[in-house]
Amino acid sequence: MIPSLAGCIKREVSPWGYMVGAARVLDTGALLHLPPNRLSGGLVANSQRDEIARVDKDRSLLIEGIRLHWRSPSKEALERAREAAQETGDISGLSAVDMDVLAIALEHRAIIVTDDHRIQNVAGRFGVGWHPVMNEGIKEHWEWVLECKGCKKLHPPPENVSRWRRTYGSCADCGSKLKLKRGGT
Repeated sequence: MIPSLAGCIKREVSPWGYMVGAARVLDTGALLHLPPNRLSGGLVANSQRDEIARVDKDRSLLIEGIRLHWRSPSKEALERAREAAQETGDISGLSAVDMDVLAIALEHRAIIVTDDHRIQNVAGRFGVGWHPVMNEGIKEHWEWVLECKGCKKLHPPPENVSRWRRTYGSCADCGSKLKLKRGGT
């Protein structure tokens, strides 16, 4: 059973909507879209540097001048994040950088500032709070399954981060392509 969202979002909030006193892990969307004064003091993954530079070089230079706490997650935290992402079936839609963000939030008991629904879903799986950047965020948690496009047989979700999103292989029974589908909640 997936926990409800009740404990995952805001408790006592600051004027900017974050939990008072909570450490914040900023995902790449937050780094790209929040005003610079709202980024200061945030935790960020070292792996995000290349991603930001690739997407917006000017913003990358600006971010380097902001007081951020750059981190690499421990192997243990990465493994816990991977397990949670496998449980929900979200792992194939998450990048290695996303996994780092989740792991850092676990290690530092921090909320994640993100609009990424998959990150929000996995965070909720292990009780990590999240706050949206520009959107509302998810309203419920879900799990994913693979469904055969031909025979409609259900298969377990992928177990690894995928470099090729939306490529899930073929059904062992009929050979048709598999698609990712929301399963039970």
